[in-house]
Amino acid sequence: MNTSQEIPIIWKRPHHSNNVYHVGTLSLLLDAFIKRYSKRLAIRNIMIDFEIPHNAAGIPNKTFIIKLHVTLETGKIIIAESEEKSIHDAMEKITTEFDNQTRSTDRQKHPDNSGTFE
Repeated sequence: MNTSQEIPIIWKRPHHSNNVYHVGTLSLLLDAFIKRYSKRLAIRNIMIDFEIPHNAAGIPNKTFIIKLHVTLETGKIIIAESEEKSIHDAMEKITTEFDNQTRSTDRQKHPDNSGTFE
């Protein structure tokens, strides 16, 4: 969980065809994501799949599909994905999904016996 260590980011799809502005925005949001989670999780690497779907005529659909695969040092892979009309909304949904997945893992490690049924 060393925050000074650089976490490798692997871009699954070549993103050269996407708008440079969108890729830059996503990179900034990804940096904030790493800063937030590297404090409590030992992240080995992050693979990101970013696409802007096009219709049959080649015109963008005005949606962004982002898939994030986070590999932890333990070997566990956490996958979160989102399809939204804004990159910010997509990353926010991914963050919520990621929180839900990592918190359920924390609850499994530390079960709460107060909620048992009799």
